[in-house]
Amino acid sequence: MKDFSKININDGVDIISVGADRFKTNEIALSFVVPLKEETASANALLAYLISQTTKSCPDLGAFNKKLAMLYGASINTFISKLGENQCITIEASCLDDRFAIGEEVISAELFDFLCKLVFEVKLDENGDFFNEDIKREKRLLIERIESEENDKRVFALRRLESIMFENEPFSINKYGDINSINRVDSNVLKSSLEYLINSSKIQITVVGNADINGICETAKKYFGSVERNYIPPVSSVFVAKADKVKTVTDRMDVKQGKLVLGFRVNNQSEFEGNPKMRLFSDVFGGGPYSKLFNNVREKLSLCYYCSARYDRRKSNVIIQCGCEEENMDKAVDEILNQLNDIKNGNIDEEFSAGKMAIGDAINSVLDDSVSLLSWYVNQICDNKTISPSESAAENRAVKRDEIVECASLLSLDSIYKLVSKKEGE
Repeated sequence: MKDFSKININDGVDIISVGADRFKTNEIALSFVVPLKEETASANALLAYLISQTTKSCPDLGAFNKKLAMLYGASINTFISKLGENQCITIEASCLDDRFAIGEEVISAELFDFLCKLVFEVKLDENGDFFNEDIKREKRLLIERIESEENDKRVFALRRLESIMFENEPFSINKYGDINSINRVDSNVLKSSLEYLINSSKIQITVVGNADINGICETAKKYFGSVERNYIPPVSSVFVAKADKVKTVTDRMDVKQGKLVLGFRVNNQSEFEGNPKMRLFSDVFGGGPYSKLFNNVREKLSLCYYCSARYDRRKSNVIIQCGCEEENMDKAVDEILNQLNDIKNGNIDEEFSAGKMAIGDAINSVLDDSVSLLSWYVNQICDNKTISPSESAAENRAVKRDEIVECASLLSLDSIYKLVSKKEGE
């Protein structure tokens, strides 16, 4: 039996159904993918949070929560993510599995209908506009989200590295946009964004659990099947195979712990064939407590409080994040590059075995949790093919030691960002 099924509803509109009767809840996500652009990112994010709290029939929070309570305490949450150079808006709902309902109620189908109403029956005033007080509230909350990222210096340092390394590339744009753009959003802009989501975006309905998939399909056809679509597929990321020179930027702020972030370009444009290898390479390089960076840069040499590596297959880069005192930063950079060379020289026997086991366990653990399983399939919305956790685990088992050594030669250092404390008198 296949782990999931894919059902087409309209041009660029699909249902991914993951049947599972081992969970007590059903998870349903309605996701929209649009190109990540400076002029639209803020409006899309603002719209997502605005429409996910009210509908025409539930115009205030009290009525909205009452509706969810009637659905056996269902919940709805909104998430904005960046997938390569695309912005993904996901409205995610969770409800009790239908078999636990009283009187054979079909909770999942009714909840999905309510999800669709968030998009197709939005709360508008008598002039057909979004209410100003609602817009102002969501602007304030979205600005607070951006400011909270700036206050988290680890996130701030990562965003700064991205802005430096990917300057003039869409990947440098924050998934929430920016504060100036948020302030310019009005009802007309929001209505244009909503129209684009419905008519042109990539749309995926992801269902995990024992939900009434036939009822959900019929509801999806009712709302999305009759839309005259001008579908615009997710965009491919700008690919730069190799860095020509290393950019180094230092910021001084009032921080207690310095942050060091390194960005590597990866000469691997084939994200599907190369992903299992690069994923394991990244883990061997700076993943678990068995990794090169953890054992050497952090433990043996005590150059960092933490030191980890992350591979982004869509943008083909590896980012190293460190908590590091200023006086140790240059030494840390040298040792990180030294550990990369150590992998190139094939000194990875222990790390390879441990990393392969750890990634396999992490992939298999996705099957144990309905929310993790939902996220697994939502995160593949931009991909040309969809794979299950079991298929991904098989790919991981097939990776060979020598392939990890080869992966190390694909990296070239592009950017170094240092966030350090102010000097006395500054």
